[in-house]
Amino acid sequence: MKSTTPICHFGYNNGILPALYKERRSHIKRIAVTLIIFFLFIWVVWLVIPDSLINGYIKDSLEGRDVEIKLIGLKKGIFYTLRAEQGQILYAGADISSSLSDQEIKPLIVIQDMNVTPDLHSLLELTPRLNITGHMNHGTINGTVTEEKWGMALDVTGDNIQVNGLPVIEKIGMYGEGTLKFNFQRKHRKGEITFSIDNAMLKGALPGISALPLHVFRNVRGLLTIGDNTIAVNSLTMEGKGVYTRIKGIIKEGNFDGNIEVMTDSSFDLYPILKSLLARYKVSEGFYVIPYVHKL
Repeated sequence: MKSTTPICHFGYNNGILPALYKERRSHIKRIAVTLIIFFLFIWVVWLVIPDSLINGYIKDSLEGRDVEIKLIGLKKGIFYTLRAEQGQILYAGADISSSLSDQEIKPLIVIQDMNVTPDLHSLLELTPRLNITGHMNHGTINGTVTEEKWGMALDVTGDNIQVNGLPVIEKIGMYGEGTLKFNFQRKHRKGEITFSIDNAMLKGALPGISALPLHVFRNVRGLLTIGDNTIAVNSLTMEGKGVYTRIKGIIKEGNFDGNIEVMTDSSFDLYPILKSLLARYKVSEGFYVIPYVHKL
């Protein structure tokens, strides 16, 4: 006959494990109820806060810094969201007005139908971040706003935006039609803008260089760095059939000071005229460097 060893169920048979399990469930339930009450309280507080108080807090929190975000027609949503008819990002560092007495700073970026939502994951990490969405000249805007030691860190991207009438383009003296993509980043009190314009149909000519009309260019690429009341044009390139132009310089107090490099070949329609008018700037065959100073 086989011998069998009895299996011990001491803990279970005496009710120890069920009691522990029941106590643990009760503890988890109390924590869950506490969290629900807490978030309901925060939600109720959010609902009763006046819109004007939120707008004032946003403005006051940025007071005295070089970045300002204005929310026009602000209304709060039910679940910790904000909606504004218009959002304006003003950057004192990018104010290149020639009038030092004019204290009004023009918006660098204007966003229509702007939505602001908190990033819940960032709140858990104690690094609050806001997500921004909206529209600009028939295009889309997405970005983030994060608090940092030096103020506000911004990262704003625009896509499929129509060029005509945009302050960020008009600041460098460009007008016309085209589809714009851009990215604006501001960290550690420094700003940087990269942008491109495809299918460009620009108007007029660079002031002082009438032999080079802007309508000959179809693609534009730019990299601008924003410092203390200066904009460094690190590279602004314009390309068309048989012609390539690169602009570099500094914008300060409403004045641009830099150089324009022009490269052409015989396939450029205006090559004979340009060759004659720019002869004194010739560096080599088809390559010209023009000192350029212009009041914006």
